[in-house]
Amino acid sequence: MRGVRAGARPGYAGKLRTYLLAWTLGPIAIFLLADAVSLYRSTQRATAAAHDRLLEATARQIGDRLHVERNELSIHVPLALIEALEGTSGSRMFYRVLGFGGQQVAGDSMLPLPAPTDQSSGAALHSRYLTNVNGERVQAVALYQPIEMSQGRGVALILVAETLEARQSQADELLRGMLARQLGLMLLIAGLIWFVVHRALRPLQALRDELRGRTAADGSALVSRGPEELQPVIDEMNSLLARQQELTRQQRRFVADASHQLRTPMTVLKTQLQSALDGDAPAPVILAEMARTVDRVTHLANQLLNKARLEETGGGSDRQTLRMDEIARDAVLELSPLIAARHLHFSLEAPGPAHVVGNHWMAGELVSNLLANAIRHTPDGARLGIRFDETGGRTRMVVWDSGPGIGEEARAWLFRPFAAANGVLGAGLGLSICLDIARSMQAGIELINRCGAAGEVLGLDAVVTWQHPSV
Repeated sequence: MRGVRAGARPGYAGKLRTYLLAWTLGPIAIFLLADAVSLYRSTQRATAAAHDRLLEATARQIGDRLHVERNELSIHVPLALIEALEGTSGSRMFYRVLGFGGQQVAGDSMLPLPAPTDQSSGAALHSRYLTNVNGERVQAVALYQPIEMSQGRGVALILVAETLEARQSQADELLRGMLARQLGLMLLIAGLIWFVVHRALRPLQALRDELRGRTAADGSALVSRGPEELQPVIDEMNSLLARQQELTRQQRRFVADASHQLRTPMTVLKTQLQSALDGDAPAPVILAEMARTVDRVTHLANQLLNKARLEETGGGSDRQTLRMDEIARDAVLELSPLIAARHLHFSLEAPGPAHVVGNHWMAGELVSNLLANAIRHTPDGARLGIRFDETGGRTRMVVWDSGPGIGEEARAWLFRPFAAANGVLGAGLGLSICLDIARSMQAGIELINRCGAAGEVLGLDAVVTWQHPSV
């Protein structure tokens, strides 16, 4: 099984339920908190404005009680009025009335006047300001009351103030009530979201339970179903299970075939060894036969290793632009002792660079296997070779020999592992490996009998074609 592809972007690794709850409740909680703060501040401003309007109304009530006698101001403020206001708001009230010349007329002389910047400019008849009375913070209103006199018009100043206990108490009560409502709403939302998430994840839990109950050999399709968003995942998992089942069958078939193919030469080798011990034939003859058997086993073992390596790489790793003509030259040099031993006439035709995309090792194995197969089936002293051409947006490699070719009935199974042609056991895995390599390099491969004018078979062409190569 392949590991995680290098450079793959990792996904979320924690619990999906925690992830969903956090990213759902988190923004809601932030929104509710921001909304509570905004609502608290706006309500606090509205409460302060209501208290200020009450102070202004009180100042006007006091102003309505002003009298002018002999150009002198006088006023009588019932104590019941102040006590009623204090009982309503819960704060202590202060007032002060100043005459035309700024002289004290009535009220608490400890109540400070507004700062010059807070005093009326004539366009406004009142102003608001914060100040202190006997060390306590108070909110005050200054009302400038015009009064008609026999000598003209004068302006009296009326100050009314209250301590801030009522405002703070109302703000605290408002905050507690608001937080309680927001907390209750948050708990309700959290419960609903948890319920929805729990029900939404039930198909995943059912899928997990089904997978947990399976054995490693069970590759049947999953029966769990899910919502529309989960169904593609289940379908892909079923597809993966089907591919794994097919891979397992191929591996079992491969192991069975390999065991069968190895058993025969090992049995022969054991028989040859027993003959040597019994003295049935001269030792040099038996040793030569044993050497050929060992070569055959070694060749088969190398092909098995190449097959395993091909399945391990999968054809998708280390893809790059290759020069097939150079790779072919290297393969010819490697197999040149076999060519020389059979006195074969070899030719390599490459008009120019033959570029393809793929894995370098696989490309070398492809050429080596096809060339080795051509050498094996070419009679001593005959001709064989490799030819490259690039036409019509494709690159083609032809490995040709002068052998007997193949029968039409053998084409359907010749690329299967351990297949034989013309009744002669061939390379075993060579053509099967070539087919797998060609597919991994997005190339096509076919075996074509090369015939003469009279229809006689002159040899076999192994043709590998790459469409639209990257140059």
